[in-house]
Amino acid sequence: MKILTTRFGELEVNSEEVYYFPEGLLGFGSVKRYFTLANPSGGPFEWLQAVEPPNLAFVVCDPVTFKPDYQIKAKKEDLESIKLERVKDAIVRVILVIPKGYPERMTANLQGPIVFNVKARLAKQIVLPGDEYATRYRVFPEEALAAKKA
Repeated sequence: MKILTTRFGELEVNSEEVYYFPEGLLGFGSVKRYFTLANPSGGPFEWLQAVEPPNLAFVVCDPVTFKPDYQIKAKKEDLESIKLERVKDAIVRVILVIPKGYPERMTANLQGPIVFNVKARLAKQIVLPGDEYATRYRVFPEEALAAKKA
């Protein structure tokens, strides 16, 4: 199927590559279908692109890339809507916010990860309880940025 996107132009996407989000993403509940794209520049970042509207896309990443001890403790009922029964059928991504002109200030929403059931092609953004993880986790800690400037 052909999908028109604002960032990448017209793309040919196999319908089997599209994930259905029964509940949408937080703040975008009416948008249910997305697909992922590798970053054209390479590296660990990916794009989560909506099938429609063409301008809705998020930068996502495997959180273990920058937080190796990251683990989610999801309740079974949190994952029922995506029919996830086995951990091996899941991948987890988090949404990144990259301030324009200041990529070193990038943050990740570790409290609201997206769980993908790769087998069923279903996905859901869940909200982790408690305050173990931040919604604006600094991908590059201040200490690392200070050392880089020195």
